[in-house]
Amino acid sequence: MVTELVVYLDGERCGSVEQTQTGNVTFTYTDDYRMRPGATPLSLSMPLAAATHKKRAILPFLQGLLPDSEEALNAIARRYGISSRSPFALLKHVGADVAGAVQIVAPEMESSDAVGKRGKSRAVDESEIGKMLRQVLDEYAEGVPFIGSVGNFSLAGAQPKIALFKSEQGRWAVPEGATPTTHIFKPVAGTVRRIDVVEQMTMSAARMLGCNVASSTLQTIDGLDVFVTERYDRKLEAGRWRRLHQEDFCQALSVPPDKKYQHRDGGPGLAKIAELIRSLPFESDRQEVGRDFYRAFVFNVVAGCTDAHAKNYSLMLQGESVRLAPLYDLVTYAPYWDGRARLDTAMSVGGEYALERISVQKLVAAGKQFGVGHDAEELVQTMRAGMIDAFATARTQLNSSAREVKKIADELMAGLERMPLVQS
Repeated sequence: MVTELVVYLDGERCGSVEQTQTGNVTFTYTDDYRMRPGATPLSLSMPLAAATHKKRAILPFLQGLLPDSEEALNAIARRYGISSRSPFALLKHVGADVAGAVQIVAPEMESSDAVGKRGKSRAVDESEIGKMLRQVLDEYAEGVPFIGSVGNFSLAGAQPKIALFKSEQGRWAVPEGATPTTHIFKPVAGTVRRIDVVEQMTMSAARMLGCNVASSTLQTIDGLDVFVTERYDRKLEAGRWRRLHQEDFCQALSVPPDKKYQHRDGGPGLAKIAELIRSLPFESDRQEVGRDFYRAFVFNVVAGCTDAHAKNYSLMLQGESVRLAPLYDLVTYAPYWDGRARLDTAMSVGGEYALERISVQKLVAAGKQFGVGHDAEELVQTMRAGMIDAFATARTQLNSSAREVKKIADELMAGLERMPLVQS
């Protein structure tokens, strides 16, 4: 017996995922879609030149659309009475709104993005958003399923989060029909102190140092501290909300999410990422993506962003054109580091992971893989010289007098000065 899910990109049926009783999964493009001029591939790992793609490519792609948290997967599975180990089964229920332009639905359903379909949304107030946030915290902490209707979306990553739609009037709502989510809400959770403040400062500093960064704000909702990000893969165009296609580097390289760290898991490093970028169809894209990725990578290393693994970089796909997506999930470890313990990067630089052993020369030399030659040293030195001022400005932009916010911001600045590539 073979079961099927239909895959849409921006409202257009592009293919289907099939799973056999033994669990083998394949993806097949429709002939009409594959042969259409200007069609966008589902993934760089599944080019349009081939009609069918095997498990080794489609399974990591599907896994990359789901949460990294085992507890969150268990909660989804319990909610629908399915296996948490089957991305196929999970996405049948939560694949209507995932990252990029993708919608994955049962064969009897149509894409809500089809032209002419009207979107709806149900307005929610602060107390209801607070309830959703507390329930998703329980899902990630204990695998407790949320019984209720907050939309059929799936958010990748390891942190608890929900997604909502923001109306033109600035009201938050649960989207229905053709309306996609437009913002992601991450409540502060776990033992890492005020990670929302640290993330906001890191995102702001990266932007000031020339990186393309997703828009974000800090909010307090129903007593919860929340990091709110505007989705860069959504766009209002001629009165219609469109999903823009994207994938992370693990998906593009057919690497499952549990192998995302090069250091810990043997996942993708600079060589694999550079090889992928060099394989892009257009020379202009190869140059632009290579330069933008290298700039982002240098920022992450100099700022001590130790969680900058392959899933925390993404690509935007449109037809054959590819560009680096705005940066997200940028968090320096500076406020939590005592300056004595070994601090490792997620990807090696010249064979080194330990920050204190990564020299300026090694970081400059890494630029050659991305087509950044004589400009690499200037970029690295500019990033180093501007890091303290960029974070200082980011602290000012917080515009908060809260003692807890001020304390973590002060600790960040003190820790940043100890970062090897900032002080050396």
